[in-house]
Amino acid sequence: LNGSGQLGDGTWTNRSVPTTVTLPSGQKFRDAGSNHTCASALNGAASCWGWNYFGQLGDGTTTGRLTPTAVTGLTSTQAMAAGWNHTCAVADGHVRCWGDNTYGQLGDGTWTARSAPVIVSGL
Repeated sequence: LNGSGQLGDGTWTNRSVPTTVTLPSGQKFRDAGSNHTCASALNGAASCWGWNYFGQLGDGTTTGRLTPTAVTGLTSTQAMAAGWNHTCAVADGHVRCWGDNTYGQLGDGTWTARSAPVIVSGL
């Protein structure tokens, strides 16, 4: 399915065969959440695309994206994991998360959704 643009091919068209996604230079696939997908590069840059209702793309907005969009403020991403409606990354010497926080899954001590990465506290 591609109802939220999570395939990253610039459309909402469902695909039954693999589809090429044009990633920013040097990026490779990392992880897919329920309706969004993220990638990171060897140079540490990260991008996400798809549904963004809770800010799970990390670009500082809640606007859905059909193509890869840079995650705000990550310059040294080492690992990423996309959850149901949130995303986390090991970046810049910290674990950082963004998106839905209904159950405190972002680890910042609040239940507030975040549209840009926040540092997980207590690690």
